[in-house]
Amino acid sequence: MDLKYEKRYDGLLEKKWTSVTKLAQKIGRLEMQNKQLREDLKDPHNKKVNSSMALPRGPAKHICQSHKGPITCVIFHPVYTQVVTASEDCTIKIWDYEEGDLEKTMKGHIDVVQYLTFNKEGTLLASCSADLTVKVWHVQNRQCIKTMRGHDHTVSCVQFTDSGDRLFSCSRDKTIKIWDVQSGYCLKTIEAHKEWVRQVKISQCSSMFASCSIDHTIKVWDYKKMEEIVTFRDHEHVVESIIFSHEKADQYLMKHVKGSNGKSEDKKSKVAAEKKAKANGTATKRPYTPKFLASCSRDRTIKIFHISSGIMIANIIGHENWVGSIVFHPSGKYLLSGADDKTIRVWDLEKRFRCYRILEDAHDPFVRCIDYNYKKPVLASGGVENNLKIWECH
Repeated sequence: MDLKYEKRYDGLLEKKWTSVTKLAQKIGRLEMQNKQLREDLKDPHNKKVNSSMALPRGPAKHICQSHKGPITCVIFHPVYTQVVTASEDCTIKIWDYEEGDLEKTMKGHIDVVQYLTFNKEGTLLASCSADLTVKVWHVQNRQCIKTMRGHDHTVSCVQFTDSGDRLFSCSRDKTIKIWDVQSGYCLKTIEAHKEWVRQVKISQCSSMFASCSIDHTIKVWDYKKMEEIVTFRDHEHVVESIIFSHEKADQYLMKHVKGSNGKSEDKKSKVAAEKKAKANGTATKRPYTPKFLASCSRDRTIKIFHISSGIMIANIIGHENWVGSIVFHPSGKYLLSGADDKTIRVWDLEKRFRCYRILEDAHDPFVRCIDYNYKKPVLASGGVENNLKIWECH
């Protein structure tokens, strides 16, 4: 009995002490941050650099190692100081990005986990996999609460609508499916592309969604009518990723649309919308409708399209290999990209889309995915070498 007791509790005191030490360090950092914030409030005219314009700098603050296969997706939690990764090792891992510590490993898929997405509140996490399923996880207890089956091939991307009651998925079976989150039933199947649909993304206003494919095309769809609005055929290779712009980015991008002075068109449309809402007695703030869509491809380019006119306004060249992931900076002034040339690049949307910064050798051999935290200036990236990296932004 004594021997079993000793084995069971061997090293427990050291582990507990390590946890206490880490928590004490975290409390110390939070107290320092709190002190700094109080000082900033006392001096509203301080001339420090605006954190909203902060950009990532090397070296990485944390290199997180636990996955046994390449990381396929990285995404920040919308509320907590957590970042979540998916991997070819069939697992999903939750990390504390401030400490770089692994908090939880979630298992349920039996093949490569391709993509992750949170609902708006961060209470639910959805994942999709090469095992042909879409799973919905309860974030608090970290348990799978729903498994959706219906695709005939690898499910490559999944996205919640803004309301959170619908889930979109796309697949190598060339289709996009719309699911009811509560029941898990497939509500609609769209024959979207001629080849594998790589990603599907929903606009914040949920009035439209977009899809890209290995058939080199990008399609924008009307959500209510379920009809195709426009197709872009400008890429010369597989389109890996797409993303809708946000309001701040549109203020910079509109300057590149011929016949527009940027802000004036935005103001006119806002005023018209406000007048219409007041007349209808529905003067509440509505989600913003994006004007642009950005894409990246194996043709080594990043392209930006004006949705309403169907015109490509930017063809960004600079990466030396496939570009796999893009994200708009919260300030709207920059676009960040990760590629198979081992770099993460920052592009200035105001100054003719020039390359503003390069993080060399971000991952070896490839940068697989990136995400920017809109709550705090932090960038996360995942690589083929199985590592998650956390980059501080200054």
